[in-house]
Amino acid sequence: MPFFSEETLQAVRAIPLYDVVRPHVELTRSGRNWRGLSPFSQEKTPSFYVLSERNFFKCHSTGLAGDGIRFIQETEKLTFPEAVEALAERFGIEVRYASGAGPDPEVRSMKQALLDVHEYARDYYHEAFLAMNPQAEEIRRYWVEQRGFSLKLADEFRIGFSPPESRELLDRLKGKGFKQDVLAASGLFYTGRQPADLDRWFFVFRGRLMVPIRDIQGQVIAFTARQLDVTPRDHASWKAKYINSPETPIFKKSQLLFNLDRAREGVKQAGRLLLVEGQLDALRCWDCGVTEAVAPQGTSVTEEQLALVKRYTDQLTVLLDSDEAGVRAVLRLLPMAFKNRLQVTVLALPKGEDPDDFLRSRGAEGLKQLDPQTGMHFAGHSLLQGDKPTPEGRANALNTLFKMLMECPSAVVREGYFEEAVQVTGVSREAAVADFKRLARESKPPNPARVERKENNNGTKAPEALTILEGDLLWAVLQNVTLAETLAQVIDHQWIKLQIIEGKLLSLILAQALEDHIEKAEDIHLLLETDEERDCFARYLVDERPHIDMESFVNLTIASLARRYCREQVRVLNQKISECANNPDDLTQIRDLMNQKNELFLQMTKGEFPSISLNG
Repeated sequence: MPFFSEETLQAVRAIPLYDVVRPHVELTRSGRNWRGLSPFSQEKTPSFYVLSERNFFKCHSTGLAGDGIRFIQETEKLTFPEAVEALAERFGIEVRYASGAGPDPEVRSMKQALLDVHEYARDYYHEAFLAMNPQAEEIRRYWVEQRGFSLKLADEFRIGFSPPESRELLDRLKGKGFKQDVLAASGLFYTGRQPADLDRWFFVFRGRLMVPIRDIQGQVIAFTARQLDVTPRDHASWKAKYINSPETPIFKKSQLLFNLDRAREGVKQAGRLLLVEGQLDALRCWDCGVTEAVAPQGTSVTEEQLALVKRYTDQLTVLLDSDEAGVRAVLRLLPMAFKNRLQVTVLALPKGEDPDDFLRSRGAEGLKQLDPQTGMHFAGHSLLQGDKPTPEGRANALNTLFKMLMECPSAVVREGYFEEAVQVTGVSREAAVADFKRLARESKPPNPARVERKENNNGTKAPEALTILEGDLLWAVLQNVTLAETLAQVIDHQWIKLQIIEGKLLSLILAQALEDHIEKAEDIHLLLETDEERDCFARYLVDERPHIDMESFVNLTIASLARRYCREQVRVLNQKISECANNPDDLTQIRDLMNQKNELFLQMTKGEFPSISLNG
């Protein structure tokens, strides 16, 4: 069952695609359609089209096609639900969920209320940062003189200040009508032993520089707070240089990268994502014109965060402190990055420097002068710990590197990293191969999900590259949906290969046609639940095949499907006959199998296959 209600999906898909695309692509009229440079490739000749009548796009340079939801998914790297919700918000559409799907109304109401609380708190903290009083002026001096940031940057990122003694924020939020359970769940307050008494609540953030944390859609969901001279010593966490909001219904730190909402465009331009240690490091990068920088929420990078990186690029560059903690962070990160098929480059800073100091003194040009190392080279040199490592040291380093590269799902990539590991450790290839085989034997069998699957090893052939019969019928149905019910009555379901996406989609449509009348292609679109299905649908919907006699085309395809099935059945029968050949007791069975085989040959010879008529 779809996550969203049918009404919501219909309303979102009804948004004129021109209006969805226009902020991303400069469009010019091309007949009944619109044309522009592809947002998915660096092309010089426009090959991206908005097909007005179908409300779909087609990009000839990449082969991508789809509706407005798919366009937002690809350009903004959102999941399907995120794209639906983003479009609904932008175009004022109320999001409703299918019965029994999605968060219940109370949860949705709580999340929206928490977003409203955080938006209000952001504005309150920023207002306190800009206030004309001695304390706020001191904080601004710290920001400009000690940290070296501009007030323009503070305004752009809505940097704030949490007054050390004031209870004004809580009073204002109560005055705005926010319920007590919402305020308690916001992560902005300690409710203490008497949560019902708001006068006894304590503030999580007091006397600190406030950095708003935004989700991928730019909504404030939490804060990072930096210690200042005015941070009260009676506060439980006053010694901590940085504190973050606790996890709440809208903030899961392991699933978020700071500044990713703004960095997405920079990632696209730079062709990489730059990972730095902290939020202020990311702000320093932004201030220097390095707009592809993000920071993890917490002390170490998580698998969920690296999976998020993979949405936007497979090139991850790491810029961390040059101390031991920075090295350990890279060594922890590499296996997870390899697992997510990310190519890691490390920019090693000079000893004693951190990213903030380095960028403040040398700027973006300084980054270009750093010597980039592959993740494997950096790890190898770090593990060897010296110019003349012992044989034991080399063996231990190689063993650690092997454990990292075993996380790679791809055997080809794993082989490349293996060669790097051998080179950087200076071990002979023969010895390294022997150690790797030993480690592989000793290790537990890999998770099947981590092994690159080699399809078609069990006798199932991949679809032919030039034509996919199921795809041909799918295309015909999408051009003329009234065909679906007719085809459902004449095609044997066994003829359709369900191992391929075209077969799955065709089978779904034909089954639906028997149960319920399909009036238009959009009715089919509502049945689709995965990106793979939606991509396949869009690809065949916008496929242009001029000068085709539809009736002849469909009948020839039906006949080809039937012949293919007959040939496959002949192969199966031949196998059975071969298995029975050495057993005299199976002669009767062999005769039956031969008769079945002859009937199939006769059917193929005569061409006695179902056909349709489009003329009534």
